[in-house]
Amino acid sequence: MSRAILTISLAVGLCGCGTSVNVSAPGQAKGPVMSIGVPADEPGVGWYHDGEYSGLSVEVAKYVAKVLGYGDEQLFFHSQTPATRLGRLDDGSVDFAMVTFAYDGGKNALVMDHTQTADGTRYEVSGPYLVARNQLLVRADDARRLPDVQSLDGRTVCTVAGEYSGEQLHDRRPRIKILQRADYSECSASLLVGQSDAIAGPQPILAGLRKDGGTRYLHLQEDSYGTQAFGIAVKADQRKLMELIDTALQQMVDDGTWDAQIDAMETKLGMHVDLSLNPVTVARSQDDG
Repeated sequence: MSRAILTISLAVGLCGCGTSVNVSAPGQAKGPVMSIGVPADEPGVGWYHDGEYSGLSVEVAKYVAKVLGYGDEQLFFHSQTPATRLGRLDDGSVDFAMVTFAYDGGKNALVMDHTQTADGTRYEVSGPYLVARNQLLVRADDARRLPDVQSLDGRTVCTVAGEYSGEQLHDRRPRIKILQRADYSECSASLLVGQSDAIAGPQPILAGLRKDGGTRYLHLQEDSYGTQAFGIAVKADQRKLMELIDTALQQMVDDGTWDAQIDAMETKLGMHVDLSLNPVTVARSQDDG
């Protein structure tokens, strides 16, 4: 049986880069708690503001945790960057981490190889709950001059350490200069002050940065390259947990919650999820027996 190609971003830093923010859901925890690693600087996807986390990945994490038997008061969110997310799994800081990974498996992930290795440590990945094409975010003033990926040859593109979109871009356009930063906030700053000419990343993340920065100042190219998927990583010795998460993600699609969350993200960010890539079948539906 052929397997879909799945590659987790391998630049895993075990040092805690960036600011760590730990937030629990409102209320006093009763019983066991679940710690979840989520991004904090991706508006509409994983965003920390005014003491709360929000975005698609946060809502997916809450849904999965509820199916696993955890109430909101039992959830603790920990901020992470692409370079630190798997390290938090490794040191036990989180029970699962919301991650992105390179993926070309189409809409059927049942044949996907869920086991990956990073820095000699094996991990299991559930999902994906969303697949998106990589794009480039440029300054609005450069929209006509930089209309597509090819137009960035010889220019500088900011990528986030540990995010696979930078590696995919370099493989396709080796003449592009890569400026690596710790997180998307730093990439946004580099773009606005002229240190870089574009930011590379999955469409939903860049659409969120555009929304936050303002369409008067930022433009999202329509051109794309490669695909990334959004999933949930657990330790390799927790295969059963991975399977339970996949079942929860499939239930989210089957009961209509996925559609509702995608609609909300599209409305908030002014974008459209590619339905030729989504939703992905990650487990057999209960109706299939």
